[in-house]
Amino acid sequence: MKKPAIVAAVLLACATAFAQTGGRELLRNADFSGQLIKETPPAGANCAETAMWSLRRQLTGRDHYEPANYMFVRQAIHEIGFIPAVFATSDRILRDTKIGTVRAIVDPEDGRIHEGPEAYSLKRAAARSSAADPDPSGAFGSRKGRGPAGGEAPLRGLVQGSSAAARWVSQDYDFVQYLIDNDLKQDARQLLFGDGFHPSDTLTFLRGWTLYQLKELEQANRYLGAVPSASAFYDQAFFYSNAVSAHLGDYVSPTARLEAYSGPYAELKGVQLAGLALLRDDPEAFKSASGAFRYNDFKLEAAEHELDDIFELRYEKPQKSPLLAAAASALVPGLGKIYAGQLGEGISTFLITGAMGAITAEHWIKDGPKDWKTIVPAVLTGILYIGNIYGSYMSVSIYNSHLYDAQETAVLYNIHIPLRSVFK
Repeated sequence: MKKPAIVAAVLLACATAFAQTGGRELLRNADFSGQLIKETPPAGANCAETAMWSLRRQLTGRDHYEPANYMFVRQAIHEIGFIPAVFATSDRILRDTKIGTVRAIVDPEDGRIHEGPEAYSLKRAAARSSAADPDPSGAFGSRKGRGPAGGEAPLRGLVQGSSAAARWVSQDYDFVQYLIDNDLKQDARQLLFGDGFHPSDTLTFLRGWTLYQLKELEQANRYLGAVPSASAFYDQAFFYSNAVSAHLGDYVSPTARLEAYSGPYAELKGVQLAGLALLRDDPEAFKSASGAFRYNDFKLEAAEHELDDIFELRYEKPQKSPLLAAAASALVPGLGKIYAGQLGEGISTFLITGAMGAITAEHWIKDGPKDWKTIVPAVLTGILYIGNIYGSYMSVSIYNSHLYDAQETAVLYNIHIPLRSVFK
């Protein structure tokens, strides 16, 4: 009698202990604010998505991505199509672990990784169009060129006369430079675009220079390009105009102007021609232009080495192959991700796909291939396996695209930045 009683007492004590909430659980659930914080499904979730949300909370506790996977799939179907959306979502699930997101960029406000279907799009975000940012390198700013009231700034000094009280702007050149240097650019604009000066090449240059400092690139380019070759400001205006044209997406016009240039800045000419050749994807033109590099002028040396490095990376070193990444992931799940440089994602993919494969194999042996307990995990394993291949292919493709965009930004930067030292 004693033995069963002892066993019963021990079981009761264990049950009581297991039923009690741990100290950490109490702290986590404590209501310190006096208000009950209740988590709810994302706004707009349908019944199935709400059920998936509840299941996700029970199994893992939180989502690493925003939007969550069960909301992501709806957006992905709309943006990239049903089949790609299924495999993109499965790849996202494979990455959605602590290991898979260890190197991801987390939003400090909500602690999540903001990634939508655009992450699986090969469309280059930096593609240039009339609506694109005219300054992807950040050298000028991000505001497109517009005149004083949102319209175009008229070229008044070039096409019409001035008032009777007009004077030569050369008298106020130092004052205009003082305004620009002290971040009083709007004051300089008001001064220069009034009727107080006779038309002159100095006025044309200062107007272009002021608009350039205000990051109004289109209008600045019109003025800089209008400075005559006989002007003392011609070389400065000429090379800045070429840099502005490149930032606005025009690579042909500045190339033609530079090829016709025979002034004293031959090496600078070579730098800009080489950069424009890279922007046009013309390796032979780059080789020809880079013949002017001397690597002994501190004002140009860094840009010359940088352009050489970009040429080597783009044309002389083989890029990572999306097909090779896909083949590697077909052989070993996650291997293509590791090839793409995503070690955490590769390990996470391998573990999850391998675990699902092991579950399928276990049920195959125990229950046979026709049992639903085998069929369901087998289907899920197949989707994850194909998603792993698709994700690896897209990872390398997007990596190559981002690398190309980064190179273009660096080229634009090196076309422009040396001018500040050359014409200081």
